[in-house]
Amino acid sequence: MKYSYSKSDNKDNKKDPLAIFKKVKRQRYTIDKDVPVYDDSCMKEYIDLPYIDWIREGVMPFACKRFNIGYSYDRKRIVIPERKWDGDDNEYIGISGRTTVPNYEMFDIPKFFKLSKTYPKGINVYGLNENYQTIQEAGYAVVLEAQKSVLKRYSRKDGTAVAIGNCELTEEQVRILISLNVEIVVALDEGIDINHIRQECDKFYPIRKVSYIYDRWDLIKKGSKDSPADMPNKVYNFLLKHRVLYDESERRKLRDWQERQVKN
Repeated sequence: MKYSYSKSDNKDNKKDPLAIFKKVKRQRYTIDKDVPVYDDSCMKEYIDLPYIDWIREGVMPFACKRFNIGYSYDRKRIVIPERKWDGDDNEYIGISGRTTVPNYEMFDIPKFFKLSKTYPKGINVYGLNENYQTIQEAGYAVVLEAQKSVLKRYSRKDGTAVAIGNCELTEEQVRILISLNVEIVVALDEGIDINHIRQECDKFYPIRKVSYIYDRWDLIKKGSKDSPADMPNKVYNFLLKHRVLYDESERRKLRDWQERQVKN
């Protein structure tokens, strides 16, 4: 599963074979790739137990077991370890804890809290370690925002989903997904502007076939910020089937919008 890339030191006028990769916009921060990798011992203080409310939401115990989801009674948090995308089953880049305290905002409790010393999400793609083989067989990867969305899809026997942790791909995440040599399906949460979605798609175009899920039928409740993965399987599959191919026509729409933003 591992891949590599390198810069060319040739300073003549020859065409840079990696120029197409350099089109990806550099983020505002620098990613340190030499970060610690944890093993299974990082989970020893947590209970191997699925959270009941997640089960009610559709995250099945077998999915929790596959992704090694645990629970911390002391912290009242669901424990979510993130496996290194190209590592072994016992290699993790970090652990986060999702609070289970009701009305946590009122008490200034963060929804997510880093439980490991380091957790550089930007250099990894959640769920790719577990779903790599299925993605290769299916020929596409659905890029979602939240880790729980990946668990919901896995609970429905769908191993094509991965998560990036927010609505914007880092340069390293783009490179990782490009290395898969499959179609990239961008499926961000409800409420994300269509031109932002196009910008994310443009990071892959034309290196890889890329498409996006956009709810033109109001199947996802407006203002809910729900993920397509939160929808019933029938709705999700409909949205996936009718995904929009990002092509030159879509790119022109993005460029026109960008030009209008500059003028304004």
